[in-house]
Amino acid sequence: MLGKFIIIMIVLGLPIALLYLVDGMLPINVPLYVSFYILVISSLSLIFSLFLVAIWTGERRLFASFTALTIFIGIVGICTAFSEGFNISGYEEMVLDFVRKISGSELAFLSFLSLHFPLLSFGIWKAGREIVFLRFRDLIVSVAVLIFSGIAIVVANLYSTTEPQIKELFNVMSFADILLIFLYTLLVQIYRETEARAYYLVILGFFSLKFLCDIAIVGSVTTAGIPVVFYALSHVNLFAGMVYLYTRDVRILTYQEIVEEKERVMELYKRVNELQEALSIINRMLRHDVKNKLQIILGYIEIYLAEKDEHYLEKAIQAVEETNQYLNKIRDLERAISTEKSILKPTNIREVVEKVLNFYQIPSNVQGNCYALADEAIYSVIDNIVNNAIKHGKTDRIDVKLSELDGECEIRIIDYGVGIPSEIKRKIFEEKFTLDPKSGSGLGLYVVRKVVERYGGRVWVEDTKPRGATFVLRLKARLQ
Repeated sequence: MLGKFIIIMIVLGLPIALLYLVDGMLPINVPLYVSFYILVISSLSLIFSLFLVAIWTGERRLFASFTALTIFIGIVGICTAFSEGFNISGYEEMVLDFVRKISGSELAFLSFLSLHFPLLSFGIWKAGREIVFLRFRDLIVSVAVLIFSGIAIVVANLYSTTEPQIKELFNVMSFADILLIFLYTLLVQIYRETEARAYYLVILGFFSLKFLCDIAIVGSVTTAGIPVVFYALSHVNLFAGMVYLYTRDVRILTYQEIVEEKERVMELYKRVNELQEALSIINRMLRHDVKNKLQIILGYIEIYLAEKDEHYLEKAIQAVEETNQYLNKIRDLERAISTEKSILKPTNIREVVEKVLNFYQIPSNVQGNCYALADEAIYSVIDNIVNNAIKHGKTDRIDVKLSELDGECEIRIIDYGVGIPSEIKRKIFEEKFTLDPKSGSGLGLYVVRKVVERYGGRVWVEDTKPRGATFVLRLKARLQ
């Protein structure tokens, strides 16, 4: 797309270059040729800008409107200056005659001066909206450009031989150019990481070339009609830039919209990571939890085969049914996390704990109750802690105390087994950490931590007096 901009600049700028190449070879009236060329380019820019006003909406229409107004005012100034015609044919004489006509006509000078105001107003309005997002480095770059431009004006005045009245008028226009260059450099810096900067680069290019035209006049650099060339190229730049913006179809965004879009993308990225983590948890639940339950079922069947006690066969059948229910819970969890947002709802923790404990043939006691924001994975959390206490902690009893503290549901799962050494209490929640590689996978308590973290809760382990371990979970209580 940038290639189109360059091609348009070359094609439309070629007539000016050809004028120098064929100098003296063809009977061309230079002032008439240049004035006609500038009017054609300006008119093309105006027509195309009005076309964009008609098809664009929002801030883009506002931008095109102010640009069209700027071009129109410039055309009025050009027509006023050219209205009396030219009685000379040389490049330098043409420039001097042109600037005298501008300085001698109040309407022409006011037109060239006032063409700064539409885009100056737009730039101030736009910068004012984004002032809270202005970074120090953006301001530094813009101030540096301002200082450099100011130095250029000072140098131009030092070596100037231009008539005082003309120099004074074009100094005023040069300062107006500088103000716009500073303003649009600031906007380019603010939006430098977005495509929207293209809008401000187009205007920055226009006024930069116009500034070169004005200080060339101030500095008496009129050889080969250089000021007029810069002015013509400023309009070529403007037309090429508007075509580029149209073909690119770039939106003008506020910085607030950019920040919000960035936050939305970051939230989406976070959500994807959460889904990946949740799906990973489901996978571990299937491979770890179900495996434990199958071992329990196998144990019942082995006892039944050895003792022919129908009681253990009934236990095995019951365990199969409960395992099937557990798989259904995993399915429900998968459905929940596959939606846009994981569904956490007030859950009766006492009911969850009692259902899990009923699966195990071990004395237990549940005290109190509380409701926590959770989903079906809470069953896996309680089951993994209880299974760990029985299988690795060798406890012969489990007590559970439930209470609501400071807007949180506290779950204390107490066992009276071998306990957990202090030096590994933080490690037990890490993935694949286990004290018994032969019988443990190191996934159970890791799943506990990841699910609790997804709930926005906490989990840790304490000592049970005189022996054993107490797992403490703090989950967000139900909404009031």
